[in-house]
Amino acid sequence: MANNPISQEEARAALAQIDGIEHETQRKHIPTWVYAILGTSVGIMFAGTIIGWKYWWVLFVLIVIACIALAIWDNKRNVRPSMKQPIQEDPQTNWAAAIAPFLAMSPIWFVPEGSVVGGVIVGVVVAIVFTAVMVYGEKRR
Repeated sequence: MANNPISQEEARAALAQIDGIEHETQRKHIPTWVYAILGTSVGIMFAGTIIGWKYWWVLFVLIVIACIALAIWDNKRNVRPSMKQPIQEDPQTNWAAAIAPFLAMSPIWFVPEGSVVGGVIVGVVVAIVFTAVMVYGEKRR
């Protein structure tokens, strides 16, 4: 191999470029406020369903669109790992996220339809549970 001397400026530039690539390949977490907005929206939707709000389904459609957009955005901003990197273990299943929708649906059947107090209580509880489950799932990734 030939000995190629390089200047300090070239070495610094090469190291800065390597640091930039390394920084871009690290997984970037989704901010907690995004999950707080989604969880609050789900809570408002549940409260609206119990209270008898006529347009609860519009909020449901907006939440679905927001979740799809969030998944696409999160997938596109993470750089795919190099083939030379060691294979990493797949993340474990977040069972809390799988069970939370079933637990959130239960109060809808037990709270009387049209009850404002019951709707608000269920909405707050569902918002807290959904936000906590989403933040917990993000921290485990």
